[in-house]
Amino acid sequence: MAKNPKLSRAMSLTIVLFFFILLFSYADQNLLGPFLNPHLQTFFGSIEDALVPKMSIISSVFVFLSGVSMVACAILADKTSRKWICFGGTMIYALFSISTVLIPDGEVGYLLFFITRALNGIGIGAIVPTIFSMVGDTAQPEKRTAAFAYINVAMIMGQLVGMLLGGMMGDIWRIAYLITGTFSLLLAFGLLGIKEPKRGAAETELRGIEGAEYNFSLKKEDFKKIWSNKSNFWLITNFIDCIPSGIAFFLIFKYLEDTRNMDPEMITMVVLIAFIFGIGGALVFGFLGDRLFKKDRRAKVLIALICNAFPILFFIIFLLSDYNLPDGASMGEALSIPAFVLAVGSLILLMFVNQGVGPNWHSTLTDVNLPEHRATMISLASFMDLIGHTVGPLIAGFMTAQFGLQAAMWAAVFFWGLNVVLWLPIFFYIEKDLDNIHSVLEGRAKMMMEKKENE
Repeated sequence: MAKNPKLSRAMSLTIVLFFFILLFSYADQNLLGPFLNPHLQTFFGSIEDALVPKMSIISSVFVFLSGVSMVACAILADKTSRKWICFGGTMIYALFSISTVLIPDGEVGYLLFFITRALNGIGIGAIVPTIFSMVGDTAQPEKRTAAFAYINVAMIMGQLVGMLLGGMMGDIWRIAYLITGTFSLLLAFGLLGIKEPKRGAAETELRGIEGAEYNFSLKKEDFKKIWSNKSNFWLITNFIDCIPSGIAFFLIFKYLEDTRNMDPEMITMVVLIAFIFGIGGALVFGFLGDRLFKKDRRAKVLIALICNAFPILFFIIFLLSDYNLPDGASMGEALSIPAFVLAVGSLILLMFVNQGVGPNWHSTLTDVNLPEHRATMISLASFMDLIGHTVGPLIAGFMTAQFGLQAAMWAAVFFWGLNVVLWLPIFFYIEKDLDNIHSVLEGRAKMMMEKKENE
């Protein structure tokens, strides 16, 4: 079938819009870690370790409410318009981020910050499942991992922007929330100018049926069929993989400041370099997933498994690298310390490899679900991930208060190892579940063609 240049351009613009909506929403979500000490100073006048759980509770409530909103909005999105749900969520999130600029100092400010972040999370929850579902209907199966790689780059860059804003702004942290909220508000209006991708339009079995409408939507009885898919069970319930990153991202600024005497500007630079390599990893392993999938349908799962396992080694090296920077040390002086170079190098390799998980995971989850089930399944998977992100900061706060920063960071290693074990069953179930999905789509394509011929 010949490509329509105007349609291709419209789809490209749609993907770009989705890219930036995710970028700024993830930037907003990742401001809390870099601002941990400034928040403690603003609300409580102290940066003592014993106060860390007060901020970790805010992080946990935020991600929990995001997850509840995500599941509710996704189920609705599999029945109605995904674009309008995404628009509403982006507007809510943007407005509550902007309102953060009005929050005062002191414990009253802490309470108001708690409330605005909770409400902000409800808005953000509508964004992820709707965008991923629409991307799944924009990208063809053979190019789907690469498309999700670009979307995962948006999420990585969002984390990076959040870290950079946090590292640069310090005491003027309210302006960072104003920036992310304002850009998101403008992008929300951009959604009004795009056309929502048709459900199922990119599937191999359905692409050649012009003029026929894919009218299938999520029904109550579908949930039983969904859970008969064994790959779904392991892809969705493995929330353990987010606990180690939840611990590490929540504590890394404080860890490097307090135990390695690294100043915030240098931490920001190290994190910037690591995230740039993470972007490269998402793209490299995303394209590799599509290429190898043509030869072996288990390839995406194998890549995700490898990209989960090797970061454990790199994180252990990062923690074992023993150094203490002199006060006010420059980057040049720091690079003259072998243990610093080893720690930074291991962090860079960790990010490069670990970011290969995302595009292959999202692509696999899309492949093993019917078009009308994808928003719901992505939301359930993301909700389980959010449980991991919720538990991560709680564990980080508790371990820091009770046993110190070092013990809290080492806890991440245990959960990373457990995560690898829980990925193994998917490798054995994936081919059978893919066959079942293709069989259903072939039957529906035949039914749609017969209906079109009889009209």
